[in-house]
Amino acid sequence: MKIVIAPDSFKESLSADKCCQAIKAGFSTVFPDARYVCLPIADGGEGTVDAMVAATGGKRVSVDVSGPMGEKVNGFYGLTGDGKTAIIEMAAASGLMLVAPEARNPLLASSFGTGELIRHAL
Repeated sequence: MKIVIAPDSFKESLSADKCCQAIKAGFSTVFPDARYVCLPIADGGEGTVDAMVAATGGKRVSVDVSGPMGEKVNGFYGLTGDGKTAIIEMAAASGLMLVAPEARNPLLASSFGTGELIRHAL
């Protein structure tokens, strides 16, 4: 039997890849002889870069950018395997996980760092 596992991430808890591995571990106890194919997917948010980089044999590029509250954070974007396409994940520079829950205020937050990622990718 072949089982395809294709989850998205669970915001602020599990990446799509870690979710795949957890599901595979659980299924393997019930179906130990099955052949498993893990295909992490993404909806454009958290985990998108990692899913696209893995699918195309690309690479992840780290860049210091402005975080949502103006602090410096280590953001990233991806390049596809052929190097012709950049994948920008807004969460990498402007995501919720970069701001402590008690400090979250949309009136004070900024997505400037996402623009810095785009500029670097260009």
